[in-house]
Amino acid sequence: MEAAPVPSLRALGTAALLLPFLVGVALLGATFEGDGSDVGGILPVGGFAIVLVTGALVAIGLGRLAEPRLGRSGLAVVVALALLCAWIGTTIVWSIAPDRSWDAFNRSLAFLAFLGLGIVLASAAGRVAARLGATVLAFVIGAVLTWALVAKTIPALDPEGDRIARLREPVEYWNALALLADVALALGLWLGVSRAAALVDPRRPKHAKRPPGDPPDPCGQRIEDPRTEGSRDRANFVTSPGRVAGALLVYVATLALLLTLSRMGLAAGVAVVGLWLALSRERVEGGLLLVCSAVPAALVAGWAFTRPALVEDAAARADRVADGAVFGVLALAGAALVAGLGLVLARRPLAGEVRRRAAQALVAAAALAGVAALAGVAVAVGSSSSSVSCAEVANEPSRFGSISFANRRCWWGEAKDIFLRHSPEGAGAGTFEMARKRFRSDARNVSQPHSVPLQHLADAGVVGVGLFLALVAAAAAACVCALRRLDGPERAAGVALVAAPLAYLLHALVDYSWDFLAVTAPTLVALGVLVGAGRAPGEVRRRPLLAVAAALVAGTVLLSFASPRLAERSVRESNRALDDEDFGRARDSALRARLFNPYSPEPLLALARASERAGSLQAAAERYTEAVELQPENPETWYALGIFEFYSRRDLCAAYEALNTSWGMDSAGDQWLPGGELDRSREAATSGEC
Repeated sequence: MEAAPVPSLRALGTAALLLPFLVGVALLGATFEGDGSDVGGILPVGGFAIVLVTGALVAIGLGRLAEPRLGRSGLAVVVALALLCAWIGTTIVWSIAPDRSWDAFNRSLAFLAFLGLGIVLASAAGRVAARLGATVLAFVIGAVLTWALVAKTIPALDPEGDRIARLREPVEYWNALALLADVALALGLWLGVSRAAALVDPRRPKHAKRPPGDPPDPCGQRIEDPRTEGSRDRANFVTSPGRVAGALLVYVATLALLLTLSRMGLAAGVAVVGLWLALSRERVEGGLLLVCSAVPAALVAGWAFTRPALVEDAAARADRVADGAVFGVLALAGAALVAGLGLVLARRPLAGEVRRRAAQALVAAAALAGVAALAGVAVAVGSSSSSVSCAEVANEPSRFGSISFANRRCWWGEAKDIFLRHSPEGAGAGTFEMARKRFRSDARNVSQPHSVPLQHLADAGVVGVGLFLALVAAAAAACVCALRRLDGPERAAGVALVAAPLAYLLHALVDYSWDFLAVTAPTLVALGVLVGAGRAPGEVRRRPLLAVAAALVAGTVLLSFASPRLAERSVRESNRALDDEDFGRARDSALRARLFNPYSPEPLLALARASERAGSLQAAAERYTEAVELQPENPETWYALGIFEFYSRRDLCAAYEALNTSWGMDSAGDQWLPGGELDRSREAATSGEC
């Protein structure tokens, strides 16, 4: 018996057709306005995602959309991420910097919202979910990578390019941009070689039949695409626009990946392509497309590597402008060549002996490339220093010849030291930058240990890293189940989507991807689509309590997102009022900041400065002391108290006590100058004045 039709976007109407566009806008916001690894993007980007998910839940509660079907693996993903979010929020209770833990909690809620967007998109798209999700991601990531290359061509678009040459805009970090390029490789291969198929087909799909008494598949019942039944050979073609678009996306991804100078990005890219070739049914076509796209990209990148203005830091602006113009011309020429090769491949389908010979040539080329890569690794191992110093690897193309992770080994060791000091609960989410100051050997500020598992271990302890590993396991199960459920063009798109969590996991082992909306948001949208793709439609029924609850929770979350940002703005207003010597307005703004964010010491320090400037030294001392009591393991609060005692109250003994405590928490800081306040107050203490 034929099952009920699976809802398509066309059947759902204009409102549902708007959903993919809105999800794409949210992802573009995450990449362009995510504020790098900082927290400035949580309110605008995460807030927009929360509003979209809430709108979908309200529509479900009012009976306008079908309930998403998750299955066991999908439910495990949602529960694991939700529990991780809850635990991150719980660390505020004991965190050494609860304001930072609040920001980390808000960021994790934004991540949960993006996972929900992927699930809702899959539910609304019905049987075209994987293809639609992959198309949205391909467009978004393609736009990001294209912008990055244009910024290299036009230096005015990248103000920091004079200081840092590695390709990083608009996500503000080269390894994060490399992660997006890795995902784009699989999306481009899918787009370029998968069977042509419209996103909406009015015909009904059929559910796969199971023998009576056969236990249900834990991954969910497969929904067959009618175009795959008896028509695989006729459907085995790719339209010219699709071939060209896929070839260009692979070209842009390869060129951007090389210019990020990211070694893990290159390794993850190889893994992503290998996974795609292993799972795809169009291996030969994909291999040819990869060669036709990656070789021109490598040639353009090779020329760029010879131009210091394009790949070395602190280059002169005039040189960047001149070489950037030439790079733009070469990049466009390479794109034109790739587009032409894509058209040739589209018009000459492979079959019979030609296909067999092409496959043999590709295997031989892959073997040679593998041998060359192994030889390069052997040379790199032989030439790499065994030093454990925390020196950075040079930010230039020569870094591809090194496998040293000296700086990361130091940060990983600091994460271990932090965990041991705060075992088993961790120091609090988002506190690594502060907690490591007790152990660091130089004055460099590092926000995370460049390893997401170690980041969760140091910040959230045993439970935190355990929940993260549970999320990884649930995501892996969801990906496997999705590929088992999907068939035909949907499975091909699913293979491309699986590249996102794979690349993310590989990068997460040696980087801090968890701090970037720009990469975590697309990954979770892809995972959400995989969770819901290929499942039978859920029920459509009215549940008004769900709509009301969703709206209330969304309002609470948005308030949580906004409060720290409002506190920061009020602190800035207080500082401006101090500059104008308007002490009353400075005090009022600081009190307002304190109301918005009671976990942060900044409002207390602003109140202390206002009292100090107004001549109320006792009131200022009380505020400085409150800041120390709020975050007693923060060297900055102790330092502020010590400077106040040294200069304003002229109490060198009290100044020494505070400054020496701060020094014990951050002895490598650059605030400790020979003959400075600490040395002078120490002299007073050791001379018997105290």
